[in-house]
Amino acid sequence: MEMSEQVASLHRQAMGHADAALYFQSHGDEARFLAETLLALDLEERAAGMLPCAESSEPTRTVLLRSAATLALRSKQLRRAERLVAQALLGFGPEALLEEVRDVLEQVHFDRHLAVRGGELSDNELQVSLSGQGVSFGVIAVSQYLDRAKNIGSLVRRTAERLTGLPFQHRRGWGKECPGLYMAAPRAGSFTLTYRLGVQPSLEGLCGPDEILPTLLEDIKAVDNGDWPALRKRIDDDAYMNNFVGLLRQIAPDGANVSLVGFTVYRKGMAFQVPFRRSRRELLVDQSAESANELDIVEGVLSGADRQTNMVKVDGTRIKVPGGFIDDIVRPLWGQSVRATVERQPGTKAPVLIDVESLEM
Repeated sequence: MEMSEQVASLHRQAMGHADAALYFQSHGDEARFLAETLLALDLEERAAGMLPCAESSEPTRTVLLRSAATLALRSKQLRRAERLVAQALLGFGPEALLEEVRDVLEQVHFDRHLAVRGGELSDNELQVSLSGQGVSFGVIAVSQYLDRAKNIGSLVRRTAERLTGLPFQHRRGWGKECPGLYMAAPRAGSFTLTYRLGVQPSLEGLCGPDEILPTLLEDIKAVDNGDWPALRKRIDDDAYMNNFVGLLRQIAPDGANVSLVGFTVYRKGMAFQVPFRRSRRELLVDQSAESANELDIVEGVLSGADRQTNMVKVDGTRIKVPGGFIDDIVRPLWGQSVRATVERQPGTKAPVLIDVESLEM
């Protein structure tokens, strides 16, 4: 259906305000960004409301409703965005366009998952939200929760040690150089965990929560964007790099039970959010693409993890473990049935471990 002149006029005005909003946002003027976005939202919603819910109104009606829902999302009016998405899905738009509307709804759900419920985050808190088919309102399978909770803590600790300038520590647990890590009671709403870093005196050479947590999220964001060169610039120590990527693979969505792991910290009073959607398999594909060597799978019981030789055995196969893997990633799986992804390098007898995951889920 062709837009009537009145509908088209409202849409043009809405897009003018939307463009202005993005201009103000790019110049750091959040107040004017919000004001212009709300004006655009009102106009776009009015334009969509002038079209009846009928096949003759498509695809124009769905396009306008999708646009309005996106504007509502930008202005954090999540309930309004949900209503606009619902109106679009009730209509007769083409399936490809409706998929785009569902993408907006998924983003609304994500923002809800990251929204702080029952309290506010402070600058020394990290909120992690798990969502997916295996997660209901405040309930999650133990197997999906415990390992991720532990590995997130390890990520925070290793980031703190790295920023403090310590060489990679071959031990588990927090040293006195870094602020302590605490965990608040989980909140309902997807499944949300809150980690709190202890406040320590500001001493020369010691980093605080305001540096540790934003740095961690910037590192995670680089991986989610597939920007491995940027990550390598941020983490230039091989052991820390191996450890970070290995732990992140343990935390990553599995694509079935958990489809998204969302991270939020507050930085200078503003929420800094990173939605991490890349699965463990995607991360492995990225890593294998960078290697010219053959990758192989070894399955069996992990029967040893020797820090002195950096060797493990899986089903009788001796495997070399790279620096940064033994303590946080390999040793917790000792005695379990695992799937190890290994790289067979020319001129070496033992394959090198790339990834290991438990099969006892």
